[in-house]
Amino acid sequence: MRVMSLMTNGIAPGPVRFHLACDRMGCRAEVSFDLVIADSPPDTPEDHRGGIPHEAGQARPYIRDMGWHITQGGEGYRCPACSLRRG
Repeated sequence: MRVMSLMTNGIAPGPVRFHLACDRMGCRAEVSFDLVIADSPPDTPEDHRGGIPHEAGQARPYIRDMGWHITQGGEGYRCPACSLRRG
């Protein structure tokens, strides 16, 4: 069972590996990609989850370019195939 649809290994600035899993029930699509992030994350009080929001924000254009979509409310992701389906 997957706990999070987007997880990272690595800390900005520098190389970060992203692991993305589809949140549609029954779908097992996953993808990993590497991205070098040049900017440091804000201080921990400003970045509530220790850098993940900063890094996820930097990866958003790449995730979109791969055909993945953020689910309504922004809590998860759908793979390209599931993004085309309704429901």
